[in-house]
Amino acid sequence: MTASTSSTPADRAARAKRRSDTQAVPAEPARKPKRARKTVSLDEAPQVTSLADEYKLPLADADAYYVPDLVDEQTAQRWHDELLRLEEWYRPTLKVYGRDVTQSRKIAAFATDRDLEVKYSGHPVEMHYEYPPLLRTIQDLVEKKLGVTFNHCMLNLYEDGNIYIGHHRDNRENRVIASLSLGAPRTLILTHDKPPAPGSSSASAEPSSAAAPLYSHRLSLASGSLFTMGLSMQQRWKHGIPKEPKVKQSRISLTFRNLVF
Repeated sequence: MTASTSSTPADRAARAKRRSDTQAVPAEPARKPKRARKTVSLDEAPQVTSLADEYKLPLADADAYYVPDLVDEQTAQRWHDELLRLEEWYRPTLKVYGRDVTQSRKIAAFATDRDLEVKYSGHPVEMHYEYPPLLRTIQDLVEKKLGVTFNHCMLNLYEDGNIYIGHHRDNRENRVIASLSLGAPRTLILTHDKPPAPGSSSASAEPSSAAAPLYSHRLSLASGSLFTMGLSMQQRWKHGIPKEPKVKQSRISLTFRNLVF
């Protein structure tokens, strides 16, 4: 007797299901990350619209502001202590002369856009997209003060005066940068790329009159202060925070950026 080759509807359905299960499921298209542009023109730079002229620094060829008391010292210290407890702090890896080096300064990075990616010295930043409530409150305050909307915040932890950042400019992707200082005061050094020759009529390290712009400047960043740089500042100036061994307390800077894509 030969076996019957007929099949029931249930058999045919089972075979169809097995074939369906073995077929590959198409993968979802990968999201294309947003990466910051390398160049930004001045006409793309939004202006700080809400700060009075009294806060503008008398720097040559630059748009920079310093508000010494955006918040009082007690509030600034309370914010410092709460942000210090964040779980997102880490030491990033830097590329130095072709070698990977762990940075001494801890950072924590946040963004309002889940597609936003940022590289830090050749390495992707560990970006977080859920803002802690306090950080959201602080960014709202800074945006209201300046009349500018930010899409990225980088927190930097200076654990004491031995932690520093060398002279540099943030000229790749930023339109407006605002830095809120919490904790120990630290010195910010500003230098122009092309200062006039010594002895010339336009040379000035400290203002001798309201009309004499500065080509270098030292600024003590008080706890609770806000320092803001427009795009022209990044194109013509460098800034840095030197070592100050006598400083034993920690400082957190919250650097808000408006990245261009």
